[in-house]
Amino acid sequence: MFIDLDSFDRELPIKVVVPAVEIDLENENLKLFGELWFDGKAVKGSASVIVGGRLSGHSEVACDRCLSAVKRTIEIEFEDVFISKDMFSLDREKELAPADLAANEFEGNSIDLNEVIREQILLDAPQQLFCREDCKGLCQKCGANLNLIDCKCEKTELDPRWAALKDLN
Repeated sequence: MFIDLDSFDRELPIKVVVPAVEIDLENENLKLFGELWFDGKAVKGSASVIVGGRLSGHSEVACDRCLSAVKRTIEIEFEDVFISKDMFSLDREKELAPADLAANEFEGNSIDLNEVIREQILLDAPQQLFCREDCKGLCQKCGANLNLIDCKCEKTELDPRWAALKDLN
């Protein structure tokens, strides 16, 4: 969905439901399902457009230890500033001020709301997530989920990379 900047003068309320399949996260460990709800607004200023509001939905993230799917609720409040590509001067390519890092650039007369939603979901995604605090992970030999079974693989075998350290005493 695109926000047409020519369709309003100052403020545009936005209330949309976006099917999760329309948001391509390009991340195999993070999947969206169902629908995403965005309730917010776009506000035009003299040189910028601010898009903000509340994004909610549901996702599934792979546990970093055992790869089990972990359901996660998405609840994000955000505000993004957009500045037209025409408003950036040539000097900005040489040196950026801290405020410049918070602004997004857009071209033309519209802003892609799906891209805004995608960016917010990726920024909100945890760097590391476990299915539970005491997750045992996967067996390094057979790949079994150690939370579900107690595999019979030999645990005392020493990694050859560390064998030289065994004799240090």
